[in-house]
Amino acid sequence: MGRVFAQAPSLWRLSSNVFSAGYLLIAAVDIAVLIWAARLCLRYRTHGLIFASFPLLLVWFDNLVIGVGSTLGEGELLSNMNAVRFIAHFVSLPMGFIAIGAMAREAGFGWAQPKWVMGPFCLATSFFIAYDLISFSSASLYPACFADTLRYTTQVSEHTACTPAAKIGAGSLISPAPAIILTVTVIVFGVYLWVRIGWQWLALLATGSMAFFAVPMGPTGGIVANLGEPLFIGAIVATAAHVARRSTG
Repeated sequence: MGRVFAQAPSLWRLSSNVFSAGYLLIAAVDIAVLIWAARLCLRYRTHGLIFASFPLLLVWFDNLVIGVGSTLGEGELLSNMNAVRFIAHFVSLPMGFIAIGAMAREAGFGWAQPKWVMGPFCLATSFFIAYDLISFSSASLYPACFADTLRYTTQVSEHTACTPAAKIGAGSLISPAPAIILTVTVIVFGVYLWVRIGWQWLALLATGSMAFFAVPMGPTGGIVANLGEPLFIGAIVATAAHVARRSTG
């Protein structure tokens, strides 16, 4: 599994041997953020906070699977675990749209008070969940290698081919459009909160997380983008908690 790194500098080859441990460390951070969010949910019990925390339920599993992939090796077990991490991502991430609508209502914004206003947020959530699940249902999973990690993906790329015989381009890439649209929506809502109630952290942290998401997967195997996930989700959770405190204080 070292085709891409066969001619890499020795220092990079040395650092590439710790990628699995890096993913496990990110999984530990995700669990810590999940525990923090769960405690906030128990304290405030608002819809905004609950839906903001939803993606944390299995985001740790995504990093755990990549972290233990090379230990488990190729096979049905690892393939099924990767299918779960894909489905969990597709189902949980769009819940952020409902979280935004709920926070707007809980913050007391007049335009968000009519019951029908939640309709578009719920519709967006349902649409993107269905879009990703339908796309995934017709996709196949292929082994993907990077440094010391092994996972399954829906498309074989030059950077993650496990053997020289791997067919580059096989499979299909599932569009990242839902995640991009959610990120932009969160930033716009964050700017709105900054202007309306002086809460700047959602806008700043969500924008900062884009620096992680923008790093190309090829040279990094995607680990940098995964580092941005707890920052991004944590910013939404912290904002929902702030709105809850503000509405009950």
